[in-house]
Amino acid sequence: MNEEYTVRKGDTLTRIAAAFGVSKHDLAKLNKIQNQNMIREGQVLQIPPKVVELAPLEPLQIDLSSLLSLQFLDAANKPIEGMEVSVCVAGEVEKHKTDTTGKVPVITAKRDDVVKVEVKKPTGDWKKVSEVKLAEPATHARITSPKVALPAEMKVHEGPMQTTKTDKPAPQPVGTVTEVRSENGNPVQKVALECPNTENLRLGPNAKYRDVIIAAGKRSGFTPQSIAAIMNAEAATITNVTYIPVIDRKTKKPALGKDGKPKTKKLTENTGEWDPRSASSKSSARGMTQFLDASWVDMALNDGTFLNERAKKEGWITTQKSTVIKKKQPVEVETPAFKRADGKLVTKTKDTALVRILSSKPYITGRATASDANLQKLLDLRYVAEYAINTAVDYGLQNLKGLKDDDFKLDGLSDGDKAKLIYLTHHLGLSDAKKFIRNTITSDTAKVLLTAQVGADRAAEYAADNGNDYVKGHRSWLLNFVDKKINITEKMCDSSKAAAVRSLLDVTVAIK
Repeated sequence: MNEEYTVRKGDTLTRIAAAFGVSKHDLAKLNKIQNQNMIREGQVLQIPPKVVELAPLEPLQIDLSSLLSLQFLDAANKPIEGMEVSVCVAGEVEKHKTDTTGKVPVITAKRDDVVKVEVKKPTGDWKKVSEVKLAEPATHARITSPKVALPAEMKVHEGPMQTTKTDKPAPQPVGTVTEVRSENGNPVQKVALECPNTENLRLGPNAKYRDVIIAAGKRSGFTPQSIAAIMNAEAATITNVTYIPVIDRKTKKPALGKDGKPKTKKLTENTGEWDPRSASSKSSARGMTQFLDASWVDMALNDGTFLNERAKKEGWITTQKSTVIKKKQPVEVETPAFKRADGKLVTKTKDTALVRILSSKPYITGRATASDANLQKLLDLRYVAEYAINTAVDYGLQNLKGLKDDDFKLDGLSDGDKAKLIYLTHHLGLSDAKKFIRNTITSDTAKVLLTAQVGADRAAEYAADNGNDYVKGHRSWLLNFVDKKINITEKMCDSSKAAAVRSLLDVTVAIK
């Protein structure tokens, strides 16, 4: 049986052939590849047997190894320390104990290997808890236990039984341990867990934002699970990057490079926690929900938004009274205005809207940088989770209203359906979202949109897979992308209570 290789991003047929010591021609012939410059990510290639021994390339062009970082957490999302773990890779077993962060040493294996993970129970038996397929150069897997282990000496209380009932305690942060006694006087340790809860809301590493999510739901009439799903799709997450030595699995020693120095690989560990300090290096997008300068200022100027209420309270957004002539009579009117730090007011002009004035020079002097202290304070609210989350909800509801005003039929949609439309309109913008729903996006626009998301090569592959049609290619990619991104049930303690959520394609058909 021929050896197989799964094409990775950036691979070429020439590099793959060189890495395996075979000819490019034989590789293309065996896999019936007519255009040797066109292979796609994820394509499985059969590797032909070597006919002649080719001198190996130093260093090897394609690194087939992958890194796996395992972290073990308890039901309170806290690291489990000192647990015995067994990891089986390609028939070889490694045993470790978790450290204070709940991690074991990083595992090196071949890509596409399936790593079997077992943990040792208190009884001494081993229990299989996960299987992880290494499909990426670096994979970080968080394995969560449904239990919490606590060190305690359980001694029977010999005093009188408890006869009075105490008031129900206030909710405690996840992981809080409280010492209480049962009705017969025995000691009990209570651990505050996230699930179950009244709202049926699961946030995992983002439990710290629970109160903000619930309040935003009550304010907007949108279910907290839908808001959490939108946030999970839109928010940048905190990622830890480290460089670790590559260990030779046979010698168990660090592998050396051509220069004689230990090889290292980049290990990226995504915590899953939303990053309130996220900042784009390519634009002015900032905060959890990556609002651009102009979009954020626009939301602040919109009456009724959460951000507008704060801006008015601070006195940044106000009005200026003026007198105009209507029907030859003087009439006093109030015009929206922005109050600068020096007390002067900025208003729209005859040709330029206020948001445009505040979003350009001399007021915006660089990405996320304002010349005025009040405007800078407003922009910096993007870094505050409460404002980032509520503004994302307000923006989404405004886009839903924009769809409804254009005669799209939104009545009767579940919040899960609406969450997909909110993400679609946030991703494309309201105008292009309407065209996407009506399937009227032009081929040139579809090509630009798809290329911006996946790159020119992958965009060409999507088009090729859809009859060389960029509209169909873009549509196929985006429908699948939104369906994967917006997962309502993932944010529920009990998903059996979830209302049915349709695919984005079904939703777009239903509302036209």
